[in-house]
Amino acid sequence: MKYIVIGLGNFGSTLSTRLTAIGHEVFGVDNSLEIVEQLKNKVTHTICLDSSKPGALNSLPIQEADQIIVAIGEDVGASILTTALLKQHNAKSIISRAINPLHQTVLESIGIETIFNPEKIAAEQFAKQLELSGVLESFDLSDHCSILEIEVPKRYLGRTADNIDFFSTYGLKLIAVKRYETKKNIIGMMSKFASVNMNLDPEHEFDESDILVMMGNIKDFQKMIGSDL
Repeated sequence: MKYIVIGLGNFGSTLSTRLTAIGHEVFGVDNSLEIVEQLKNKVTHTICLDSSKPGALNSLPIQEADQIIVAIGEDVGASILTTALLKQHNAKSIISRAINPLHQTVLESIGIETIFNPEKIAAEQFAKQLELSGVLESFDLSDHCSILEIEVPKRYLGRTADNIDFFSTYGLKLIAVKRYETKKNIIGMMSKFASVNMNLDPEHEFDESDILVMMGNIKDFQKMIGSDL
């Protein structure tokens, strides 16, 4: 897919390099030449321009982009102006970052449906990692149901999949087992790639390289993890 990421601060630069690493074509845009130069070997394309100025966006492949992410952080005015200009260019899909409720309200008023706050998302995930030892990633399906990526509890290392019934014991559903391997990406850089096994062999023996992808209630995760503490 083709992405345009506007604003290459901590969040935007991480997003751009990650999307590039997993094989997408990314146009990273920032008004700082220094930042653009730092990322030129990590992102497919880097462009220095002020996206809040009329006419500046004409050099970008807006119509060809599958998604455009406005990741501008502290400069709320630049974020709003950039988003409004993208709307004028009839961009297919615009995702904008909001740093406070007022910022979000303004973005909603100009017709942006997908708005995110990376600080809030990161804080919620970090709180879950602090609460539950071994949690690597989390996604909430509802107030009572989450999908977590979690390290294999120590007491299950060396045991086979058919020897453990997570659902009967804890009410947790094992969806898949994930592992990472390092190999070259599309631009020749060494990156980590995940392999996900959703059809687990009953004879699969869990080891420390396995990451369990599980679904259930946080209280049930606490019961399973707490047994190892």
